[in-house]
Amino acid sequence: MSVDSWTGWILASAVMLALYDLAKKASVRANAVLPVLLISTTFGFGAYFAGLVACGQAGALGGIAGPEISLGLAKSVIVGTSWVFTFCALRTLPITIATPIRASAPALVLLIAMPLYGERPSVLQGVGMAVVLAGYFAFSWAGRHEGIDFFRNRAVWCAIVGAVFSALSAIWDKYVFQVRALPVESVQFVFQAGLVAFYALALIASRMMRIGGEAFGWRWTIPLVGILLAGADWLYFKGLAHPGAPVSAASLMRRFSVVLTFLLGARFFHETNLVRKGIALAAIVLGVALMCLFR
Repeated sequence: MSVDSWTGWILASAVMLALYDLAKKASVRANAVLPVLLISTTFGFGAYFAGLVACGQAGALGGIAGPEISLGLAKSVIVGTSWVFTFCALRTLPITIATPIRASAPALVLLIAMPLYGERPSVLQGVGMAVVLAGYFAFSWAGRHEGIDFFRNRAVWCAIVGAVFSALSAIWDKYVFQVRALPVESVQFVFQAGLVAFYALALIASRMMRIGGEAFGWRWTIPLVGILLAGADWLYFKGLAHPGAPVSAASLMRRFSVVLTFLLGARFFHETNLVRKGIALAAIVLGVALMCLFR
């Protein structure tokens, strides 16, 4: 397999993912989380279905079988949980802190894949783990200059939990698209439909239990969140569907979107303390690269 046969899809996904991160921060800042998630995901689902119709692939949805439904819905729960925690973190944390935390997900992918596939870390991978950990401590150092107690802040832990579920989602993707070799279009259709249902149920449950009383305000970036993510996911799934595409390297390559998000987010949201955060981000990116590329 030529490397170029899957990397182009992944790199295009990374660019779209960076734009998604910016729209996400603009949509959820000082705003109610679950309504933003439900509305943006509904727009994303609609855009994805419209894209299938425009490409003449809607007919493939008529043959959706049990595995696509069960595995697609399972991914909806995993991703939905990840997004709830991530959006709660992004609601209060600076984007130059929240997004780099999520960038450590590829390292978590490798840690999960080790016991799952019987892999053992090399010396360089062990160094990479240490460097990622150092990056977290560097963010703690940077956060103190903005009044954020990194390891005691609830939003920080929400970001970390979101990253863990993101890693589980990547492991699930490899199983679905490589081990089971299920079709991308039908699985993503079920997955996105399941996300809409997941957030609708979560919003109803939160209202019934009176959890979270934040006011919701409409912003034009909310539809963009779902549309951009639907496109980024489709590109990523197409790349990962290539036989032999390594999930750890693909996940790492996709997460390099955080560099673009960091630079653009600092400009659009006028965030400060960028040198310290940049050092922490560089440590995490370097550590993830050591873990995922030198195997």
